[in-house]
Amino acid sequence: MKTKLQFTLFILFLTNLCAFAQTDYALEFNGVDQRVKYATDATLDNLNGATDYTIEVWVKPLSTDINNNVVLKRWNQFALTLYKDDTKRFYFTHYSNSGADKVFVNTIDNVIQINEWNHLVVICNSVNNSIKLYANGVDVTLANQEALPLDALAIEEDASAANFYLAYGGSATYLNANIDKVRIKNTAENIANLQTTITDADYTSDSNTVMLLNMKEGTGDVTLNEASSATGELACTATDCTDLPTWVALSATLSLEKNSSTTFKVFPNPSTDKIFIVQSNNNETIQSIEMISLLGKSVKKINSFEKNTKIEVNASKLKTGVYFIKTVTDKGTGIQKIMVQ
Repeated sequence: MKTKLQFTLFILFLTNLCAFAQTDYALEFNGVDQRVKYATDATLDNLNGATDYTIEVWVKPLSTDINNNVVLKRWNQFALTLYKDDTKRFYFTHYSNSGADKVFVNTIDNVIQINEWNHLVVICNSVNNSIKLYANGVDVTLANQEALPLDALAIEEDASAANFYLAYGGSATYLNANIDKVRIKNTAENIANLQTTITDADYTSDSNTVMLLNMKEGTGDVTLNEASSATGELACTATDCTDLPTWVALSATLSLEKNSSTTFKVFPNPSTDKIFIVQSNNNETIQSIEMISLLGKSVKKINSFEKNTKIEVNASKLKTGVYFIKTVTDKGTGIQKIMVQ
């Protein structure tokens, strides 16, 4: 009996270990002819008639050429589009009358970060009679557009909606970016309850979810909508093309080296009063220390021109949270995590 119990516990341990070690993926689009096409179905049609909805996506633009490049779109119903190369905004388009009529909701300037992950969210709330746009948890809606008439923003019951697309908006416009974790619900979610970093745990589907693409596959030419068990097709539109959107490991999109060639100590960890020590092993000379957020953004860098093997880092100007510490020595580069508090 004891042996059987031990074996069962061992199997459970291995199962959890495999789940923990599972690689997370994103899709990369070349901005030329690549897209994902998801054929309309009954699950997606549950959005029709909605006066409350939440649309969210993680996107990492790989080019400064973003003007009018669509991140996601359901034909004749809605679209989320990057806008203006210089002012780096995005806007939400609500279509009605089979796409003939449009209402645009815009953001303020400089909300899109190039070569970094951006969490873009649209929340339409019938109780507040408002629609708001968020970038990385911050309300970035232009002030005069937060309370447009709800009848201009509610999804029509008979929306004549067609297929759903990623990275394609028609008229030969394509997006050069990484995309991950797409979710659409026919409820107005609270922004405080949504994901805050690209490395957060995947969402799970519920009865209010009409689209959930967690991009778990990592290979192949389809991606699963976990709300319906149907799949979206990875495609390219050039004649005789075979170059589909590329599966990339999420860790690679954080601009962090996958394999460390050197090791070092970080202490105390968690830090005390946002101050900590980085110390190399084997008396290696530290050349630089860089702190990187979970969104892949460099937030602090120290260059050392002396033969230091130990450097104190003061992160008092940074927010409390988890960061990557990238340390370059005369022998190589290493990555560790630290909790700054």
